[in-house]
This record gives sequence, C-alpha cells and structure tokens, in this order.
Amino acid sequence: MKLELNGKEYFTGQDITVQRLIDELELDLKSTAVAVNKAIVPKSSYPAFVLNENDKIDLVTIAPGG
Repeated sequence: MKLELNGKEYFTGQDITVQRLIDELELDLKSTAVAVNKAIVPKSSYPAFVLNENDKIDLVTIAPGG
C-alpha cells in the first residue's frame, strides 16, 4: 500500500494501523505525534486507526534536550 509519509512516498503492507507504522519505523511511541490527512490522531487511537491507500501521514518526533 502506498502512503505519503512526511511528504515522501512510503510503501507498506495492507491493513496497517498507526501503531504498526510507528513500530515499523522504530519510533518511540511516547514522543511521536501523528496526523493523518491533516487531522491529529489521539495516541489512544493508534492501535485501532487503520490507514488507507494514499493517506497523507505527518509524523513528528519530539527529541529531549535543548
């Protein structure tokens, strides 16, 4: 399945959730914010939020420090 991830094409398997995408990308769940098609997805919805072909995903990872 094709997605747009932070402005670039990204290919992944079918029936992927936001949670599985974060795991696939090896990102830290606690410090990652996600928007799908410009709508913020609450962290509590990550495990059940299924992505669709051509969704536009914006991932922001907060890094501690200064």
